[in-house]
Amino acid sequence: MSRMQATPRTSLSASSAGRAGALCLAALLCAAGCTKSAPAAPPERAQPAGGGVKLETRSLDFVKIAAVSETDATTAINLTGRVAFDEDHTQRVASPIDGRATALLVRPGDHVKAGQPIIELSSPHVGQLQADAQKADQDLAIANKALERARRLRADGAISDREVAQAEADFKKARSDVARANAGLKSLGLSAVDPAVNIALRAQVSGTVVERNVLVGQEVRADALAPLLTISSLDSVWVLADVYEQDLGLVEEGADVAVRVPAYPGESFPGRVGHIGDVVDAQTRTVKIRCVVPNPKARLKPEMFARIELKNLGDHKVITVPTRAVITDGDKSKVIVAGEGGVFRERQVDVGPAMDDNVRVLGGLTPGERIVTDGAIFLMRELSSR
Repeated sequence: MSRMQATPRTSLSASSAGRAGALCLAALLCAAGCTKSAPAAPPERAQPAGGGVKLETRSLDFVKIAAVSETDATTAINLTGRVAFDEDHTQRVASPIDGRATALLVRPGDHVKAGQPIIELSSPHVGQLQADAQKADQDLAIANKALERARRLRADGAISDREVAQAEADFKKARSDVARANAGLKSLGLSAVDPAVNIALRAQVSGTVVERNVLVGQEVRADALAPLLTISSLDSVWVLADVYEQDLGLVEEGADVAVRVPAYPGESFPGRVGHIGDVVDAQTRTVKIRCVVPNPKARLKPEMFARIELKNLGDHKVITVPTRAVITDGDKSKVIVAGEGGVFRERQVDVGPAMDDNVRVLGGLTPGERIVTDGAIFLMRELSSR
């Protein structure tokens, strides 16, 4: 009886084990199936080498690309500068002596002629200058007599050659003192014998009084830095500009120029290159040039902003790009270059002055390369964020 009961108990245990195994197998299969059907994480988009960025086609709708090309220098070389006084016909009046202004004989805007009195001064030093000049004349007369006497004595053998040489040196010194004293009086319009209470400063050039920095009763000094008056002939002016060293071959003295100023849009003033500087600025790599421009009606005013167009430049070629294609980053200028496969990279370039809607590129680009002309700022942000 007990043997019959043991048999069904063993059969039940085997059946339970089989069911448990089947359940485990089902669970494993279910887990494997779930794992297989789960979506895999998308791989990261590979970025182009060299710090570039590749955009989808739909992101390029607002981006415009153009090829870099060269243009004739005759339509591209323009310089920025300013109008200045013609220093060959300008006088900055200073006092050669300390004193006080007692009368101003001209006002700003007045036209004066060379030799015309413009300022009267009183100075306690005038009497001293005249006394020094008179004493110098007396010393010269004494030195002259001493030299004549020494030469006679040497002829008689009474004195040595050394003593004669000393007398000659004294005579030369006395003559120099007279010349110096007379030059000082001449600059004031005085002489050693005519007493004077006031002295007159005179114009050395004919022109217009363009600036006055002195008032009646004001003390003036001979070592003052600021001029008392500035007189200039405005019949011609200088226009000063900087030209890049690689363009020096395009500029020559005597070449024609056309000058334009914002005050007279659409109008140009003809002139010529008067001088080309001899030194290249180490910071800007430019050379100073000076243009002489006739100004018969005085329409061009000193310190006006000016644009200078160089003419007759031959067949020289230059690269220009739209100003909107150039992005300024501090003291650097950059453009976005479009490469193969829609890859964009930033590149630093050297630029010159802007010309209307274009800017001159001095280095960093070659003809045929493609750059972004619209949307460059957006692409620069993309590049900076990668």
